[in-house]
Parts: sequence; C-alpha cells; structure tokens
Amino acid sequence: MKTVGIGEAARLLGVRPHVLRYWESELPMLAPRKGRSGRREYSAQDLQLLLRLKHLLYERRYTLEGARQELWEELGSPHPDLRARLDAVRSDLVEALMLIQGRSGEPVAKHDPRDVFEALEQGHLFAHWDARPRQMRRRLAEDLAALDPGLVGSLVGRLAEGPTRPARIEPVAHVSLREIAADREARGIGEELIASGRTAFLTVAGGQGSRLGFDGPKGLFPVTPMRRLPLFAFFAEKLLAARRRYGAAIPWLIMTSRGNHEDTRSAFERADWFGLGAGTVRFFTQGMLPALSPEGRLLLAADGGLFWSPNGHGGVIEGLRSSGLLGELAAAGVEELFHFQVDNPLVTVPDPVFLGFHRRAGSDISSKVVEKSHRGEKLGAISTIDGRPGVIEYSDLSDALSNARDGQGRLLFAQGSIAIHVLRAGFLAREGLSLPLHLVRKPVRALIPKPDGADTENREAVKFEMFIFDAIPLADRSLFFEVDRAEEFAPLKNREGPDSIETCLRGQVEKAARWLETCGIAVPRGDDGRPRSLLEISPLFALDRGELAAKRGALPDRIDADTLLA
Repeated sequence: MKTVGIGEAARLLGVRPHVLRYWESELPMLAPRKGRSGRREYSAQDLQLLLRLKHLLYERRYTLEGARQELWEELGSPHPDLRARLDAVRSDLVEALMLIQGRSGEPVAKHDPRDVFEALEQGHLFAHWDARPRQMRRRLAEDLAALDPGLVGSLVGRLAEGPTRPARIEPVAHVSLREIAADREARGIGEELIASGRTAFLTVAGGQGSRLGFDGPKGLFPVTPMRRLPLFAFFAEKLLAARRRYGAAIPWLIMTSRGNHEDTRSAFERADWFGLGAGTVRFFTQGMLPALSPEGRLLLAADGGLFWSPNGHGGVIEGLRSSGLLGELAAAGVEELFHFQVDNPLVTVPDPVFLGFHRRAGSDISSKVVEKSHRGEKLGAISTIDGRPGVIEYSDLSDALSNARDGQGRLLFAQGSIAIHVLRAGFLAREGLSLPLHLVRKPVRALIPKPDGADTENREAVKFEMFIFDAIPLADRSLFFEVDRAEEFAPLKNREGPDSIETCLRGQVEKAARWLETCGIAVPRGDDGRPRSLLEISPLFALDRGELAAKRGALPDRIDADTLLA
C-alpha cells in the first residue's frame, strides 16, 4: 500500500495539517514514518487510527486524554466485533486513498487542482511545471490539497478591500491604579477562583529569537539577571509557586508555531518539564495562512510549496478550538485563562486582583493597560471604536488623535494595551466568534519558476494576521485594567534600543530593588539612580511583595553585592 503525505492525509480527514501535527505530539501511538526527505508518510494503518481519533473527538465529544485512553484499550482489545469494525474502516480508507492517488504515486485530487486554482487566477503556480524537481512538485501538490480554495478567494477579496478605517474613535474608561488600590474585595474573588482550579496559564510563544541574535524559540532565550534562566523556565517557576500557594493544579497551555513547535517541546522534555509534570503542560500550534503578492497571487516558498505565514496572536482562539483543548478545559472545570506573550518576564501570573475585577464585572475579556511613556509609543491605544470598546493600532491613530488632550492637559488616548488578558473560556467557545484579518506587508524570499528550474527572488508579500484584542468589540462585557509599567512590562523584542535585552534586564533588576526597598532593605544606587548590584528574586522564593516581606527576618539590612534570592 502506498503512503500519502500530510496534505493528502489532512484532506482525507477533513482537518488542517497543523491539527495532525498536534495530535501526533500528544499521542505516542501516532507515529507516521518519515521518508528520505524528512516528510511524514502516512500508511493506511496511520489513517485508520487518525480517523478513529477524529470520531472520538468530534462525534463522541471525548477529551484528547479520554480519546487517548480509549484508543489504547481498543488497540489492545481481542474482541472480534471491535476488530471487525476497525478492519472495515481500514478497507474504506484503502478505497478512498486509491481514488486520490495516481499511478505515478504523486497526489492527485479528484478534481485536477490545476483546474481549481486556474479558475481562481492562480495558474502561475504551475508555470514550467515539468522543469521543477519532483520533490518541489510534490510539496506544492500537498499544500494545494490541504488548502481550501474558498479561503483563497476570501483572502484575495480581503486584499481588494484594503485597510478598514473606523468612522469614530473616542476615549474609553478604564479601572485606574487608584481604584484598584482602594478595592478590598477583588483579591478574595480571584484567589477563590485560582484555588478552586478554575484558571489556567496561556502563553503565546510562536516567535523565534532571531531579532535578539538567538538561534531558537524566543521562549528559550536566557533572560534573568543572575541565573540566566530561559523565559520558559522563569514562567515555570511562577506557575510552580502559584500551585504551591493555592493548592491547585493550574495547567499551562503554550501556543507554538510550525517553525518552533518541535524545538520548544524538545526543550521541555530535556528540562524534565521544568518540574511541572508532562501532563500539566499542553502545547498547540498556531494556524497558518497563505501569503499573497500585492496583486493577489499565491506565493511559492523556497521548497516549492506555498508560502505560509502564522495567522497572528489572535489565532490562539482557533488553535484552542481545533486542538480540542478548549473542550478539555471546559470538561476540567477551567473557566478563565491568563493570556500573556512569552517575551515579557515581568508579567504577574496568576494575578488574583486582576482576575477578581474581571470576574466581578462579568467580563468576557479583560486587558491590562499602562500609561504610554510618550504619545508615539508603539502600543495599541484603548478606545471606543464606532461605539464599541476596543484597541486601535498605534499606526491607525491619526496625529490629531495622538496629540488630543483633555482639559487638564492629559492625553486622551494615554493608555496602551500590553497584551496581557484574562479570557473567559465560555466566550472563546461561542459559536460564530471570528476575528477580522489584518494585512501586513513584508518582503520575503519567494520561489520563481523558470524554464530551467526555479530561482528565489525578493518579493513583497501580504500576510494575513488576527489580533486577540479584536475580540474585545465582540464581547458582551470587557474591562480595561491599569497597571504600573515598572511592575508589569519590560518586553524583550530587540537586540538593542527600546524593548531590548538591556532594558528587559534593567526592568527585572529595578523591580527586585523596589521590592527589597519596600521591605526596608537598603539598595545602594549609582549616580544614574540604578542599583549598583545585580538583583534577582526567584518566584519560588517570593511570588509577590507580600511574600518577600514575610521573609524579612532572613534578609540583610543592606545589599552591597550581586544577590540572588532563590
């Protein structure tokens, strides 16, 4: 029996390729062999197992864990009726596979893909077809088999629409630092939710560290001042500390990308899951969308397949759904997700006060905001957009609105989103919840077919992305929650300059110094006002200022050297 690639397998099963990759990462019995090129090759037995898994997940509504257990039992069952049913499924699959494979062994659709995509004015994909290496042709055939032609049409239509501009942008209310400090109820509400197991961590971690000069997933970048712990390890300590404090098995969901999924998962395995336990850390991959030229033509990647790009941090909603994790969370009683991006080590998670305000307000999505350091800072501005609360990209805010001030001379749009949210799981599961696509133009290295083969050239690409903050206008209720920038926001985005390695390290040291000074411990500073020594406080030593203050008796009165509290 011939094998098929991931594109054909995905089409046969009616799922996206990244869903297959996720299922394989979670189910050890799914292990399609890899050919000489390193690409997965699915046998009829592999497809039989995948079809059964899909039935359990989508029709029987099993959780992935439940489906895994059921499959193990079925595979080991001697029951003749069960075996007969499985054999029948396999027979049907063999017949279906014979229909989608040609005699040459190359994947061929029931309807010739050339006809389909030429009708969509994408005939350039097949230019100089016979001159291309066989592997390139196969790669494109797999991608086209996995691509919904209707999606191509909608993307081309979205490109033709151009940018959408709101008709009316106005200031929006937020919960201020003063209101938060005066509240005496919210913390208790949040702590009860955490302790009862109704919360989870959710980290968006699809990026690579290339802009930092780091070869690998950004979450593996060594970020802490003293120990040089990777971001993932530092967040793991926060989660461990929260589990110990609240006695709850808080799960950690991590959205990776196609480019860094395997490296990220392997790093967790090598680190023995940072002490968290393999069963409590769940990975799922971000979706991908094909890129277009400015004229609306699909682009080819260097390997001969389509040029795909991640669908943005807003893809977390689709990723949670398609992986089955959203259903698993609901079955486990998880109601709220702490959402944050992997590049901000100062994030406070879990934050019972933030969670308490969110819950008390009946909010579907709540967002942390900070006062902008200057009017041009590249943070999305919170506002009312055509009558609905939301976040508008800094590039879409006109100079007049950026400079607009109130009667006291304060900026009207002074609060910016820092990509930290609490998301209600029930809201994410709402039928019909769909985020709009944003167009991002970037130069890429694209494959150009030629009579003597193919070459790569720089071309402008239009990528399509979804932003999680676009869920705010779709919510019945939302909340903007102000936090202190120095306590919560020191993003790691660039090698040098703003939001760089240096500023991120400095932000961590400054935060540790303030905590120590709050406890009455002297921290000598230089003429520039910065601490003279490197300082680092492990979340396992103190998750917050209050926990540090409780250990004051074991601490010195003055810090005169580089100090690690762990």
